[in-house]
Amino acid sequence: MDKLITGIKNFDYILGGGIPVYSLNIVSGAPGSGKTIFVQNIIFNSARNGLKSLYLTTISESQFKMVRHLQGFEFFSDDLLGDKVIYGDLGLVLRKQGTDKALEYLTEMIKKHLPNIVVIDSFKAIRDLFPDEKTFKAFVFDLAAALSIWEITVFLVGEYEEQELTLLSEFAIADGIFHLYGQEEKRFQKRFIRIRKMRGTSFEQGEHLFQISPVGIEVYPRMRPEGKELQYEVKQGRKGFGIPGLDEMLSDGLLEGTITLISGGTGAGKTILALKFLLEGAEKGEKGIFLSFEEPAAQLLNTARHLGWEMDRHLAEGRLDIKFISPVELDVDKHAFEILDMIREKKVERFVIDSISSFENSVSDLQKYNDYLWALGQQLRRRQINTIFTAVNDDPFSPLIVSKTQISLTIDNIIILRYVEENSHIKKVLGILKTRGSDHDKALREFEITPNGISILGKLDRADMLK
Repeated sequence: MDKLITGIKNFDYILGGGIPVYSLNIVSGAPGSGKTIFVQNIIFNSARNGLKSLYLTTISESQFKMVRHLQGFEFFSDDLLGDKVIYGDLGLVLRKQGTDKALEYLTEMIKKHLPNIVVIDSFKAIRDLFPDEKTFKAFVFDLAAALSIWEITVFLVGEYEEQELTLLSEFAIADGIFHLYGQEEKRFQKRFIRIRKMRGTSFEQGEHLFQISPVGIEVYPRMRPEGKELQYEVKQGRKGFGIPGLDEMLSDGLLEGTITLISGGTGAGKTILALKFLLEGAEKGEKGIFLSFEEPAAQLLNTARHLGWEMDRHLAEGRLDIKFISPVELDVDKHAFEILDMIREKKVERFVIDSISSFENSVSDLQKYNDYLWALGQQLRRRQINTIFTAVNDDPFSPLIVSKTQISLTIDNIIILRYVEENSHIKKVLGILKTRGSDHDKALREFEITPNGISILGKLDRADMLK
């Protein structure tokens, strides 16, 4: 089946390659949800591929006002107007000549311009011009019949609420239904698109985040590994920290492609352990990314220099990369997708998120947090990427608490860092709580972080030191 390539970032992927040509599609949503920009983005992208579009406005927004608003987007081009993108005023015909002349005007415009795409915006506004539902329903079916004669792809845009999608007559004729909607969170106004129907092709179900930027529409598909994506080869190789004592506790390192949680209180050494894991990989020629929600790159580099680690050299040679994202700007719907995009592009083998507590704090729905963490973990495993998540334990002297949420299904290995007090001295303690598919040292050991690096010391002297 031939498909219309929308050219919208990631949207054709969701559609399995694009929108079937010659289909009739309804783009629905409340005012301000992004419907018009969405369709305009498609027709200007199509124009660059040589396709002609006929865009008919009704009574919701004049074509002159619409074009003026589009001029700030990169997809817009004055050079395409009048040639590949043609605007017409169906609203004027409806107001002055009545609904009987609407189909006649539409047919004349199609014959004159021979477009590949026809848009009517807003189709919902036409409803109010008909005396009753029966008359409008007859118009809808006559319109569908008239459009089916021509080899064109159709978009009907309207201010429909989601509950109307199963009630109104125009949706019965639709081959595809795209519903755009938004929701308010404390720090973000989010927009989502859901494909409610698409005849003749498969598509990714569920809600997908999209943003309106100077580029236009940018879609971030929902991560939901299933089927073949959950089946992957499990390797038996190991990747170590390069820290004598710790690698021995892990039976010579972490199994390849596994996810490790390093949990501990503030200042316990989570970030330094994670950095050392990446540096050990860089020494072996493996690429790594440190994604920080806690410390800017300059601060991490300063820490590495104090420990005598050659992070600057590895950064310059492209084996390491540090990305800092302010937790204030963190949006898991977007960044979970961008993480995988970045990993694919750089062919990463070792990856760190410092910390997943920032993920947790950025969403109000903890179930959504757990779902995204699980989906991200499955994608990382499938790519055989050794991953470290760090998590903050609010009480650094507490018992062996891992995290406030249940994330054991996501994590293969757990390393606990905590403090103990002895004779008015604070000591740091490290333990391996879990290694899936591998043996590990069960002892709790003291460790130190000095200008010479990380040193694993002896076992705790007494069990009551943890109290």
